Amino acid sequence: LIAWNLVRPPRLAFDAGAWMFVTAWALIAIAFAIPSRPGSRDYLLSVNFAMFALYPLLAGAMQRFAGPRNSVRVAVLALAGSFIALAVGAFQVFVQHYGRAEGYASNPIPSATVALFLGVFALVGMFAIKSGWRYLFLLGPMAGVGTVLLAGSRGPLVAVPVLGLVALIMLPIRRVISWGAAAAVVVLAAAAYLLKPTAFGRVASLPRMALDILTGQPIAWDLDESGSVRYAIFEGSFAAFQRSPWIGYGWYEKTIVVAKYTPFNVGFGDPSRAHLHSDILNLGVSAGLVGLVAYALVLAAPIVSAARSPRDSQFSGRLFLALSLSVGFLCCGAVNLLFGFEFMTTMYVCFAAVFIGYCRDAPALAAA
Repeated sequence: LIAWNLVRPPRLAFDAGAWMFVTAWALIAIAFAIPSRPGSRDYLLSVNFAMFALYPLLAGAMQRFAGPRNSVRVAVLALAGSFIALAVGAFQVFVQHYGRAEGYASNPIPSATVALFLGVFALVGMFAIKSGWRYLFLLGPMAGVGTVLLAGSRGPLVAVPVLGLVALIMLPIRRVISWGAAAAVVVLAAAAYLLKPTAFGRVASLPRMALDILTGQPIAWDLDESGSVRYAIFEGSFAAFQRSPWIGYGWYEKTIVVAKYTPFNVGFGDPSRAHLHSDILNLGVSAGLVGLVAYALVLAAPIVSAARSPRDSQFSGRLFLALSLSVGFLCCGAVNLLFGFEFMTTMYVCFAAVFIGYCRDAPALAAA
C-alpha cells in the first residue's frame, strides 16, 4: 500500500496528526543518537519506531478505499477477531490444559492485549448500524475481557475501566441503559470476587497490589513476585531518570543503568532485548523528556486527526476508535512494553491509519 501510494497522487495524508507522528519519530531518533557511545549502535534502534514516520503514507493509501460502509466492515472484522481470540484461549486452557492462554507464537500479554482492543473496536458497530443488530457488537468487549481472564494477564485489565468509561460516554444508546448495565457488571464482578477470589487466578491479587501502590508501600514479594519486581523497576527507573532527565541513556543502556538503582538484582538479562515493563519508563529512561514528548505526540496523534477530520456520517465512530486506541495504549503501556515492541508499534500505526483513512465517507481530495 505504501509503495502504491508513492506512485499515485495524492501521495500523502499530512494532517496535524501525521505531523505529530513524524515529529515523534524524529525526536526519538535524535534522542537515541546523542547518548550513543563510540562503537555502539544504539542510534539504530530508532528503526524500531520507523512506522511512526510511515504513518502519512499508510493513511494516504487507506484513504483511497474510503467509503460510507467501512465502519461496519471494521466492526464486523473486529468482532470476529475477538470471538476467534476467545475460542483460541478457551481451547488452550480447557482442552490443551495451558496454565494461561497465550495464542500461538506469542505470549499471554500481547495476545490478551490485542484481543481486548479488538473487542472494544467492535463497538464502532453501535455507531454504524441503526437496527437492533447493532447490540450484537456489545459482545465484543465481553469476548475481549474473557480472553484476558483466560490469559491471566493483568496489564490489559488496567485499561478496562477507562475504556469502559469512554464507551459509556460516547456510545449512542440511552444513558439509563448503559450506566445501569455498567453498574450491574461491576456489582456482579465484585460479588464473584468476594465469594470466590481464587476463580480469578492471578487477577485476584490486583486489588491488594493497587492498595499497596496507593498507600506508597512496595508490593510484598509473597503477595506477587511479578508485581514486586515491577515496583522495584519503577523505583530504579525514577532514580535513573532524575540523573539524566533531558536525553536519557539510550535504548540499550536503559536496563543496565536502572539495575544499579534497584533494591535487589532484578536480572534484566540481555540488554538488547530487556525492557522496563512500561512505555513511560522505557522512553523516559532511554530518551529522557525528549522521549516522553514523543510518546505524548504519538498517543495524541490519532485523536487530533479524528477530531479534525470531516464531519461525515462516520465521524463519531472514528473519534471513538481513535480515543479507544490511544487510551488503551496509554493504560496498557503503563505496565507493559508496547511501543518499541515491533508488533505492537506496527499494530498501533496500522489501526490509526485504518480508523483515520479508511473509516470515512469519501477519499480526501486535498493535494499532496
